[in-house]
Amino acid sequence: MGKIYPDLAGAYLGAVGGATYYMLHSNNVVRRKGIPGKASNSPEAVEQRLKFAMLIMLSSALRSAIRLGFPQRKRGWSAANAFLSLNKDICSVEAENVVTVDYERLFCANGSLLVPDVTASYNSETQKFIFEQTPTEEEVDNNADDAVYAVLLESVLGFCRVVTLRQRGESGSTSVPLPQKWNKENVKIYTFAVSADKKKASKSQYLTLEEGA
Repeated sequence: MGKIYPDLAGAYLGAVGGATYYMLHSNNVVRRKGIPGKASNSPEAVEQRLKFAMLIMLSSALRSAIRLGFPQRKRGWSAANAFLSLNKDICSVEAENVVTVDYERLFCANGSLLVPDVTASYNSETQKFIFEQTPTEEEVDNNADDAVYAVLLESVLGFCRVVTLRQRGESGSTSVPLPQKWNKENVKIYTFAVSADKKKASKSQYLTLEEGA
C-alpha cells in the first residue's frame, strides 16, 4: 500500500489497471489488486474439491430439510454453513475420482432436542413408506408439542421430500407414496424433531428401512 499526493484534480478513487485507489484516514492511498493464484492440482487438493462439491450438491438437495433442522447455529452462519461444517467428513474419494457418501453418518438436522422415536418400513405392493411413531415421556428437551418430521432423499436424482408426521406426544402411522421416477433402492430416510417455536431441533437420525407386509 502506498500514499499518493493528488494534484488540484482531487483524490483518486476507484480502480485503474492493476491498482485500486481509495481514502484511508483522510489520506489517498493506492493498493495493488490481488492476483488470484492457480488452483493446486495435487491429489490432496483435487480430493478436497471433489468432496466439497458433493457436499454442496447435498446441501442444495436437502435445503428444505436443512432450513428446518439447523435453527441452532453460530451467529452469522446460514443453515447451509452449519450443514457443511457438521458433514465435512462423510465423503470419501475412491479410484477414478468417484466420490462416495456415508449416508448413515449424514445429519440434515442438529440441535439439543432428543431424537424422536420413529421407525420406517416399505410396502412393495402399495409402493408406500410407512412411518410408525411412538410417544416418549415429556422431559427437558423432549416436549409433547415438538413437531416430528421425516426426510426422504433420492440420492441419485438429488430430490428431497420433507414430510410432517405428528407431534412428539402422539402415536400413529403415516404413509407416504414413493414419488414418481424415484427408485426405492436409492432412497435415504431420516427423522428429526423441531420445537413448536422453531427455535430448537434434534439431531437427525438415519432410519434403516424395513420391508413391510
